[in-house]
Amino acid sequence: MGLALWALPRAFGLKPLGQEACVPGPLPERGELWSNGVLEIPLCREARVGLLLEGTLAQGKGPNALVVEGSRVLWQGEVSGVKEVWVRTTGRGTLALAFTNDLYQPPEDRNLFLRALRVEP
Repeated sequence: MGLALWALPRAFGLKPLGQEACVPGPLPERGELWSNGVLEIPLCREARVGLLLEGTLAQGKGPNALVVEGSRVLWQGEVSGVKEVWVRTTGRGTLALAFTNDLYQPPEDRNLFLRALRVEP
């Protein structure tokens, strides 16, 4: 049990992505994370980015979300209901939205949704 608790943070740790890993592409308008995972946002430039997130609760807790750029965490927090998050990107790495604490115990199901994405120069 102790070894499992020690290994848990390392299992969900973010690995650094090199600058060359960011390849510009179409930006998602919406996204759904039904289990632990990552939604890539291939912005690859300096910008102010707004994410409208929605989380569903399970055992009284919302999804733990992270907004990262490469290996840099721009925002981290619990999403209970609807939450608007704004971050500033540098263009030095792939921007991503990560969901790290999925739980499914019927009838409860913790999920994370990207409802809208806004990019300002």
